[in-house]
Amino acid sequence: MSDRLPLTEVGGDELLARVTYQIILGDYRDHPDEYEIPYIRLIVLAEEWSLAGIEPIATDLRLAAIWVGNGGTVATWLRARVVFHAGRATKLAHTGRARRR
Repeated sequence: MSDRLPLTEVGGDELLARVTYQIILGDYRDHPDEYEIPYIRLIVLAEEWSLAGIEPIATDLRLAAIWVGNGGTVATWLRARVVFHAGRATKLAHTGRARRR
């Protein structure tokens, strides 16, 4: 995606959302049959991360589950979690990427 900044240039919320998104993609690749009802799998995945003691990831997984349970996709959840602001366009320009229009 052309509007993605390097992880070193983003805030904590975006970093967490992007990492959580990759966790979901990896889990889907490993267990596609468990995504028959996606929001249930995301809740189960959140509980697994919570039991492992990684509550920030578990919280984002729960948020993704709520989003998906209400008819969204994981990709649109990620987009909604990424906050766009004026400084972002400047950072994108410095990394050699143009802002999406």
